Amino acid sequence: MKCVIIDDDPHCISALVAIIESYCPQMNVVGKATTIQDAIHEINATKPELVFLDVEIHGKLGFELFSFFSNPEFRVVFTTAHEKYALQAIKQSCYDYLLKPISAEELVAVIGRLESENTRRTAENLKVLLGNLDTREKGHPKIAIPLSNGYSFIEMNKIVLLEADGKYTKITTSEGEKFLSSKNLGEFESLLPAAVFFRTHKSWLVNAAFVKHFDKNSSELILEGNLKAEVSLRKREEFMKLFNKF
Repeated sequence: MKCVIIDDDPHCISALVAIIESYCPQMNVVGKATTIQDAIHEINATKPELVFLDVEIHGKLGFELFSFFSNPEFRVVFTTAHEKYALQAIKQSCYDYLLKPISAEELVAVIGRLESENTRRTAENLKVLLGNLDTREKGHPKIAIPLSNGYSFIEMNKIVLLEADGKYTKITTSEGEKFLSSKNLGEFESLLPAAVFFRTHKSWLVNAAFVKHFDKNSSELILEGNLKAEVSLRKREEFMKLFNKF
């Protein structure tokens, strides 16, 4: 797997190269760049299958690279030591990332996932990433839902209910669409805004904006579309504080 490393810190590049050479023999570092302009040249010259892209390069966001590759044929793994808001957008669009200092264990795990995946990131994944990063975006933030045969891209504010189904998650939208995702409920809880989505129970995550009725006797919750969930006893007080905002 040919790869290019883009990072404004040469020491970070050297450290990643050393880990790759020691733990990922199936990978070949064919290019290195410390600026976006150099990165464009390296990518065009070497045609890598994978690019490691630092989130921040010389005080600017590394996502600027996509201005020159709007539908990249290479896969991308982001690297970062901070930028929490960027990490959230990265995860919402289903891209992989590595936190600095990068560990051999995390790198091997990410490469293993990439090698085993049946689906690749598309232009729509990139659109979701860039849209969620841009606070000026007029549309609504979206989330990429990994399915067995690809991804669905859903506006977060249209998700009504998420229900645990073993290691999978059933998702229902306000338009009546239903999806079965390979992500578990806990992963979705970490990706969706906590100010709106509430884990009422180990099996349910609900969009409080769609709550219609709560039965205190049965702890049953009724949402738009006659969807139902349950509020556990230990979550009831916390839920009512959130519910009172709507």
